[in-house]
Amino acid sequence: MERKESTEPRYKFLVVDDHPQILQVTDSDLRQKYLNAVIVTAKTARQASERLECEQFDLVLLDLQIPEKMGEESKLQTGIDLLQNIMRQYSQLNLVILSSYIEHLVRIKSEIDKHEGGFTVAPKGLSNVAILTRVDAALNGCSHTRDIWGKGGVLELRPEWNDVLTLAFQEGLADKTIANRMNVAERTVRHYWTKLYDVLDIDTEEIRNEGKSLRVCTGIRARKKGLIE
Repeated sequence: MERKESTEPRYKFLVVDDHPQILQVTDSDLRQKYLNAVIVTAKTARQASERLECEQFDLVLLDLQIPEKMGEESKLQTGIDLLQNIMRQYSQLNLVILSSYIEHLVRIKSEIDKHEGGFTVAPKGLSNVAILTRVDAALNGCSHTRDIWGKGGVLELRPEWNDVLTLAFQEGLADKTIANRMNVAERTVRHYWTKLYDVLDIDTEEIRNEGKSLRVCTGIRARKKGLIE
């Protein structure tokens, strides 16, 4: 009998964490959900940088408190420095920050907002199911960063995100036309939408499961926040 090839995507993940037990659990969880995945691990910032230079990954899961190299102390700043370097060198790489120190990412909020790949945060302590949901969201280019400053934080929109809202809801333009008006790629406009869903605290998966229009719900939320008329 001819064996059928799996239709599952063959993702390649880099998991960066200096705790062997967490690496083992994360590796196991990823393999159960993404059956054909290739999992590569790194315990230090230097190992992670070397891996990224030599291989292409679909997504990086990064702990923030890691050592620079083997034998050195794990430091929060080391992970933040590594993250900044990754975002500068690999602007479209999908990222998940799996850490107990998520709130410290507020220091580099502006850089995170500019990142073009998927970017989600998963505080350690979340259920395995919730963490994998964040992984899936990042793989699909989505953003989920509101845990950095909490739901009570100040609502801030970058000017280009506000332009998308205005053109979409006050002028009724489609993404292709919005891209032309803003002189950017249509893919960039879609990226701006993911940032808007995040900052407006819109659960895209829940809305789709309920059969509602994501665009309509976004417009309603933006009007309630006073962002558009």
